[in-house]
Amino acid sequence: MHVRSLMAAVAVAAMTTTLGTVLGAAPAQAGETRTLSGPSTGDAGAYLTFVRCDDLFGAEAATAPRSRLNLGPYAAPLGRRSLGLVPAAAGSAAGPYAGFSSLTALDTSLSVAATGGSQGVSWLVAVTPTTPRGAAWSGRAAVSVAPGAWAHVAPAALTHEWTLVDLTTGAALDRATDATPGGFAAEHGDGPGFAVTGFGCDGRPFNLDAVRASGTTFDFEAVALTTSVAVDATSSEAGEEVTVSGTVTDAAGRFTGDPLVLQTRSPGGEWTSATAPVLADREGVSRTTVRLDATTELRWHRPESQYADEGWSDPVTVTVEPQADAPEPSEDPTPSEAPAQQ
Repeated sequence: MHVRSLMAAVAVAAMTTTLGTVLGAAPAQAGETRTLSGPSTGDAGAYLTFVRCDDLFGAEAATAPRSRLNLGPYAAPLGRRSLGLVPAAAGSAAGPYAGFSSLTALDTSLSVAATGGSQGVSWLVAVTPTTPRGAAWSGRAAVSVAPGAWAHVAPAALTHEWTLVDLTTGAALDRATDATPGGFAAEHGDGPGFAVTGFGCDGRPFNLDAVRASGTTFDFEAVALTTSVAVDATSSEAGEEVTVSGTVTDAAGRFTGDPLVLQTRSPGGEWTSATAPVLADREGVSRTTVRLDATTELRWHRPESQYADEGWSDPVTVTVEPQADAPEPSEDPTPSEAPAQQ
C-alpha cells in the first residue's frame, strides 16, 4: 500500500500559467461512492497524499506514512473498516487531495479517528481572477481531533490564514485577512484550486473513512482474498495420515501467509475445527497432517483479520477404505517348527 506524494502535483502547477488549466476540472461523476481496499484511488483528481504541516511549498520534504486497514476503530462511519495511517515522524500530514473548480463550492471532507488524538492541517491553494500569473493563494488552518470518537472535518467551514505565494520560489508575496474559503472568495474573488486535509502532524497514528473528494466518497473495506486447499491423496486406508496444505492469495495472486484452521466433516454433516490456526511457512503454505478413519470432507477456514473478512476454501473429499484384512495364520508348521529328521 502506498500514499502518493503531492510534490508532483505542486511541480506541475508551478509550471503552468494558471492553476485553472490543471486543477479546475469538474469531478467525473458527482455523488459516486467507491469502495477501496487500500490508499490508492486510481483517480488523478482525488487521492491520498502527504505534505509538510508547516509549509506546503517549502524545500523540506514531507515523509510518507505507512498504511493499513483496520476494523473500526470504534464504529466506522461507513462499513466496518477504515484506513489507518502511521506517520514516520512528526511534522508531516497525510490525507486526501481534492481538486475543485470553485472555492465557494468546495465540497471535500473526511472522518478522522485517533485513539490518542491527532493534530492536522488543512491546505487550500486557489487562483482568483486577480491572482498574478505564476502565483496562487495558499490558505492554511490547523485542525485537531480528540480521542474516543470519529470527528467530521470539512475545510469549507475552517478559517484559514491566506498567503499569496510565488509558485516557482515558494516565497510569500502578500497576505490577506483570515477567512473561510467562502469569505476569502467574497473579498478576493472565486476560482479553482486544490485542497489537502491531513493529520499526523504530531506523529500519532490515525484512521480515515468516508473521505469525500472531487465529488466522490471513498469507503475503505476488506481486501479480497482467496483460500485454496490440496491433499497429498484423495483416497486412503482407514488409519492412514493425509497431508493437507492450504494457501491464501490476494487479487494479484500473491501469497499473504494468513493462518488457517482445518475443518472436517462426514459428507453432509456439520463442519468442526480439527486444528488450531496453522501458520504458513516461508513459501506462504500452511500444512498439517490428519489421520482419517472414514471418508471425510476437508476445507480451510481463514479467520477474520483487521484487513480481510473470514473465508473458506472449497471442500475436498478423501475417500477412506477399510484396512485390508490381515492374512489368516497357517495351521501347518513352519520349516523351523517341523520335527527334526531321525
